[in-house]
Formats: sequence, structure tokens, C-alpha cells
Amino acid sequence: MAIDRMPELGQKPIALNVKLPAIADKGQDTLGDKLRALYRKREFTDVVLVCEEKSFPAHRVALASQSEVFMEGLRGETEGMQEVRIADIANPEAVKFMLNFLYQTSSEDWEDYNPRTQEINKDVLRLAQNFRLPGLTDRAMHWLAKDITTGNVVERLTICEDFGLAILREKILEQLTFNKQALAEVAHSAQIMQYPKLMQAMLQIAAGGVLESDAAHAKKRAKRA
Repeated sequence: MAIDRMPELGQKPIALNVKLPAIADKGQDTLGDKLRALYRKREFTDVVLVCEEKSFPAHRVALASQSEVFMEGLRGETEGMQEVRIADIANPEAVKFMLNFLYQTSSEDWEDYNPRTQEINKDVLRLAQNFRLPGLTDRAMHWLAKDITTGNVVERLTICEDFGLAILREKILEQLTFNKQALAEVAHSAQIMQYPKLMQAMLQIAAGGVLESDAAHAKKRAKRA
């Protein structure tokens, strides 16, 4: 005989406090962790990036989820291994750095980010531009900001202009202008005459600094009055 209604116990419902152990999710791999593991093992990959005849297997879904450019380029084909040839990149190592970024590998990998040469870092910047990855641009820009001297500053500023790194360019110019030792070194160099745009930018920053200083002094005088 079927019971249409569950039987009730007693006349008055009494609340029961039932406690279960916490959900055991700590320490377990997340979806991202598992996908990164598959990437490192090169398992279940369905797309391969080819640069200078060197191949980098990856997962279509990982690339598309991180880059609109990849999403549009990989849309449609769902069967077999899809090949993407990376043009205008001479250093395959740069593609490896990009994939580490796309897969959001651990921070330790990026603490050791060292492209070995400026050309590799420039290729990373090109990839960041081509696939619209501002986070990757930031990583490469921070590396570019290291070990800047008056000896390589023109090269660094040129890279900043080529890749639109306005923040770094401004910081470098400020250092050149307001670091007295660096300014003296640059001012006494005959080579500075070959870079009129650099001289103009430094003068503009210096003028801006003077105006700000004058404004600050004027405020102080006004307060005293």
C-alpha cells in the first residue's frame, strides 16, 4: 500500500540541528589545475602553434577563453588537430612564454621570467599585441624596466615607442631628467644631439616639474600671507 503523505512524528515540529563535515574541496585540483597538468603532459591537445618549425601543442578552449583573437581564429573547426602558424616571430621561446601566460601557470614561473635576450622579449611584446593580451604586455614591460642605464636607455625608449609602452617611457624620461648624475652624463654626451625627440621630451618634463614646483611655492606663500 503506497503512502501518499509522509507520517509526522509528535504534535509539534522540533528543529533538529544536523551537522555534516565540511565539503572536502581543499587540496583538490581545480579545473584550471587539471587543464594545466594536461598542457604540461601534452595530453588531449587539439591545436598546435607552429613558430619557426617548432610546435607547441595546446588546447583550443584554453586559448579561446583568454584571447578574443584566438577565439575568432579557432572558431568553427572542431575535429582533428588544428594548426596555427605564428608569423613575424623569430624566437619560438616567446610563444612558450605566451602559453605559460594563457594557461596562468604559477607565479614562480614568472618570477624566473628571463627571455635571455632583448629580441625574445620584443617578440613577447609582439605576441601580446597580436593576440590582445595586456597582461602579457605588463609582464614583458616589467622585465624591460630592469637594468636600465644611460648606455641602453635610447634602445629601451625606442622599444617603448614601438610598442606603445607609455607608462614605462614616462618613468624612464623622469629618471633621465631628475636624476642629476644621469642628466649630467647625457648632457655631456655628443650623441645626445642625434636624438632631438629625446631632448624635447626631457625639456618638456623638466618644464612641467618647474611649473609644479612654482605652483607649490605659490601655495605656501599664499598660506603664509
